[in-house]
Amino acid sequence: MWEPEPGKAARTLSLVTLPVALLAAMAADAPAQPKYDTAAAAKGAVVYVRYCVSCHGKEAKGDGPLAADLRVPVPDMTTLAARSGGRFPEDRVRRIIESGEVLRGHGTEDMPAWGDAFKKTGGTDARTPQEAIRNLTHYLWSLQR
Repeated sequence: MWEPEPGKAARTLSLVTLPVALLAAMAADAPAQPKYDTAAAAKGAVVYVRYCVSCHGKEAKGDGPLAADLRVPVPDMTTLAARSGGRFPEDRVRRIIESGEVLRGHGTEDMPAWGDAFKKTGGTDARTPQEAIRNLTHYLWSLQR
């Protein structure tokens, strides 16, 4: 009867289990997608109508009444997850809303920062500007196709 060389089975097993253990450790370190908040999204609809409809449109497809006046096409906000590998880019969306961002083709701040605007204007159904931004982010998340 054949018997394995002493220690060979353990070496073979470690060659198989080591990559699996490394992948599991990497997955554990990867940040989990935050949970979608339905209540925040409902409040975010108020923020969206007040601040975003004029450029992004009622359905967030980039066809608002001011969209034609801009130098670059306004993006379809319903495809953010699809354009990000199937995962809603919550942190990036929040950062752009809060601080603005020079986006491809914009050159200037055609996508303005709204963080300061939320400090000056009531009626967003949020206690703080950060809450208004969070609510708007969750509303945009709710629109993903």
